[in-house]
Order: sequence, then C-alpha cells, then structure tokens
Amino acid sequence: MDPALQSLASGFPDLIFFLVLAAVLYVAGMVIYVKLTPHKEVELIREGNVAAATSFGAFLIALVLPLAACMTSSQSLFDMLVWGSVSLLLQLFLFRVTDLMLRGLPERIIANDMSAAIILAAFKLSGSMLLASALYIKY
Repeated sequence: MDPALQSLASGFPDLIFFLVLAAVLYVAGMVIYVKLTPHKEVELIREGNVAAATSFGAFLIALVLPLAACMTSSQSLFDMLVWGSVSLLLQLFLFRVTDLMLRGLPERIIANDMSAAIILAAFKLSGSMLLASALYIKY
C-alpha cells in the first residue's frame, strides 16, 4: 500500500476524534460565554444589532484560536481535553476581565454602538492570540 494511503488509514480516526473533541469544547465554551455575558448577544443579533454580531463574531474566532493551538501541540486526546479545557477557562476568564475593565461596553453593545463592538472585538482577538501562542509552546 502507498505510504500516503497508509498514513491516511492510520491517522484518519485520530483526526475525527480530535475534531469531535475540539467541537465539544468549542460548543461548551460558547454556552458558558453566553451565560456569562452581561448582555444577551444572541437575542440582540436576532433583533439586527450589528454591534452585538461584531462582538459575538470576534468571540467565535477568539475562542477557536487557543483550541487550535492545543490541537497542534497535543499528543493524545486526553492531552487535548486537559489543555483544551484549560484554554477555555483562561479564555473565558480573559473575556470576563475585559468586560470588567472596559466598563459600560455591554450597554453600548445593546445600544448598537459599533465603536464599542470594534474595541471589544480587538481585545478578544488580541488576548486570544497571546493565549494561543502561550499554549503552543507549553512544552
């Protein structure tokens, strides 16, 4: 059998397991974030609030970056589970600290203030990139 096909045959199950685990962690992070957020972003998005959509969209990208870093450096599913969970907790903590430091942003998001959404998105993405980099070099 061709080495490329052998590699595919042996690695494909791991690929699927890692993707499923990452998806479960990602959805768990989204659910926790929605519960922690001081404003109801999903409802605001349904109402057409562009600022909420911008902020939530940045969150979705920011949440996946540390998980992707965990996937690239994990040696096993358990390793991915542990570091993926840690990355989610750190990421959610970072988001919460950002909300506390930048007071008044939830009210401005509710009011559809794009300048607030853009700065919140920038904080979420930049913090996520730093966390992803730190996770990538964890060992």
